[in-house]
Amino acid sequence: MNRLGERGGLVLDTASIKDIGGREEQQDRVVVLSGAGTHLLALADGVGGHEGGALAAQTLIDVATETFQAFEGLPEGTPGHLLERIVLDAHHRINSLGRERGMKPHSTCVLLHLDAGAAAWTHVGDSRLYRFAEGRLKERTKDHSIVELMQLQGRIKEAEMRTHPDKNRLYEALGGDRQPKAEAGGKELNAGDGFLLLSDGVWENVTDADLEATIREEDLRAALIDLVARAKAHGGPECDNLSAAAARCREAPPRENGPSAGRRHRGPTA
Repeated sequence: MNRLGERGGLVLDTASIKDIGGREEQQDRVVVLSGAGTHLLALADGVGGHEGGALAAQTLIDVATETFQAFEGLPEGTPGHLLERIVLDAHHRINSLGRERGMKPHSTCVLLHLDAGAAAWTHVGDSRLYRFAEGRLKERTKDHSIVELMQLQGRIKEAEMRTHPDKNRLYEALGGDRQPKAEAGGKELNAGDGFLLLSDGVWENVTDADLEATIREEDLRAALIDLVARAKAHGGPECDNLSAAAARCREAPPRENGPSAGRRHRGPTA
């Protein structure tokens, strides 16, 4: 769990984790970035066979980091522009690197931007963002997958998506001949709001109740570790790569007054 600072009466806690699962290569990537009062969480799940998927996922993280750092120094722009730019630049760079190496790599992505008063997000593929209010699940992003379409059409139930034989068939991803159509969302940010970014290796193997329990735990990083361990155990010996990131807003504690207000105990850091 990271205490990233007080903004507009709120404190933002974040955490992230990844696990190779039962695979020989880790093709998931995740990062939490902090700037001057703004924060970006990014998660990518690579697709494309040995090395290609890892290349694509790492490229998304590299572009997100570079773009976020550059965006912090610009007087104009909005979070929506930032997220759109990351998606498109990552898509083009993945294609360029793939051509250089004779590969056709692809990646999912889910991005979450947080500032003093708002959350903005976008996603491509089947890596998900879950939004919570006071520990209760309110919404999730819709996968760009064949089984999501089947579920929306009423042909299968949502619980069946986790085990359906076509669960990994995507119709949107970063990389490839066609520019991806990202979906975006956002809301005003309030105390009690929480977010989870999850690759399919996690969400396929846990329940919504597990997710609500995770976002309510006081120690957010410890909760993510437990969540990923649960998903890994349920996924079995061939479990997919697992990655997760979390953000949670809470009210800032009252400011201290008096001569000792400026002195704070500095404990050990991890």
